[in-house]
Amino acid sequence: MDGLPFRNWCLNCLHSSIANYGPHQITPFRIRCVPNEDGHSCEQCCDRNITCDPPSMGMQGDVYDLCAILEWAGKFWSSEEKFIWNLEFRLAICEASKELCTKFERAEMSHRRHHMLSAIDWNDTSELQDADIDNYRRFLAERRGALPALTPPTTGIMTRQDFIRYNPERLLRLCSGDPGFLVWLEAKTAFLNSMQQRSISIYGGEDRKSGKRRLAFIKNGFPAELNWL
Repeated sequence: MDGLPFRNWCLNCLHSSIANYGPHQITPFRIRCVPNEDGHSCEQCCDRNITCDPPSMGMQGDVYDLCAILEWAGKFWSSEEKFIWNLEFRLAICEASKELCTKFERAEMSHRRHHMLSAIDWNDTSELQDADIDNYRRFLAERRGALPALTPPTTGIMTRQDFIRYNPERLLRLCSGDPGFLVWLEAKTAFLNSMQQRSISIYGGEDRKSGKRRLAFIKNGFPAELNWL
């Protein structure tokens, strides 16, 4: 998707990545989506001759958060980080990552169903399709209009993509009351809680120096907001 600080993936590849991922392999979760040469589809969707649907525009901030969490989780395999984590802890990350992606898929489906996006053919110029498309575009415009005004820094921001890297909160996210919002919020919270609980069970909690430092490392490093209020 143009302007995003990462290469987007399609929903079909997310689904197949979830289905094919075995946490017991103890390797970081990856959404495998390879763009096709035509630039309009990915290889899997092209081979299967199916529509290559990207995540909804109204959830691009949530897509950003999912990608950020998965990228951050992959760093627990790095020998260059502050701590070395054992296989039991990494297995917990693998299990939590698959559950996180499953819940994101469910939240995206709820958003898509609510706005009837699956029924929209963006290339159909009929009056009925135009009405559905206009309704969603109006929703997106209202959400963008509700974002707080922000003045970008005067240096270091050269393109729209640079601006979004600097300011990922400008991307649209599900809001409280939206279909799928609670599912996705609970999923992010459960992911973080799972890592913290497994760290405590292996390395100890706040009463042990090593356990306390690891818990702080996890909590402070988690890259997504958990807005329960």
